[in-house]
Amino acid sequence: MAYDQTLVQIRERSFLELLDLALVVLRRRPFTIGCAAVAGAAPFAIFNAWLTREQDLPFIGYLFVLALEIPWATAPLTIVLGGLMFAERRSVGRVLKTMMQSFVSMVLFQFILRGFLLVTVLLIPLIPVRMAFLNEVILLERGRWRNALRRSSTLCEPRGGELLGQSLAQFCFGTLFVLAFWAGSGALIQALFSSELTWEPTWNDLVGPRFHIAIWVAIEFFAIARFFNYIDQRIRLEGWEVELRLRAVGRTLEDARRW
Repeated sequence: MAYDQTLVQIRERSFLELLDLALVVLRRRPFTIGCAAVAGAAPFAIFNAWLTREQDLPFIGYLFVLALEIPWATAPLTIVLGGLMFAERRSVGRVLKTMMQSFVSMVLFQFILRGFLLVTVLLIPLIPVRMAFLNEVILLERGRWRNALRRSSTLCEPRGGELLGQSLAQFCFGTLFVLAFWAGSGALIQALFSSELTWEPTWNDLVGPRFHIAIWVAIEFFAIARFFNYIDQRIRLEGWEVELRLRAVGRTLEDARRW
């Protein structure tokens, strides 16, 4: 593992800097990150389109289903980012293997426990306050399954209120992006394929393909930001940048002894 060749500079960053960093990394690794994001989101996007179109799912029910799907849909992206962080290539087989090894923990914490918190409604704030980095803990650290929730809580505890505020900000930014993408893409389609150009939105097509594409683009983007937030939190709490430098020095000394 190339401890001294990380994808980004290891240092503390503010929330807005993390969002900017997510854009920079996405611009530099569009194909790899895009493939991982599409692989994770596409099945759920198709399923949700079927639910909203054919089953007439209420919007509140759609939000509940979406909240359950997010950890699973962003899992491949999280695994790929963990590899890119140290210049490691994560093949499709390795991503699937990691997900299979973490399946029990994901079901227990990201389906059963998360679903219970969502159903209670009042306990929903516990998800960002205590479970914000649960995907990274389960998929990247891969410790004992019973310690995953405790580990995530330990990472979140010093900044629980801040993480809650960040999740609300992400929801607001994501909502604005979805509406802007939906309205803008609708106007573009009309300009290209319709003889009459109008800026009036067609509200009957609100939960259509464009809506599902926009919402999953936002979710996958904020998954990138969450990954770097996880890295930032480890730096703040554990001095992770110092640990990486010491490991790099140790590896250099080991290489020198071989000669």
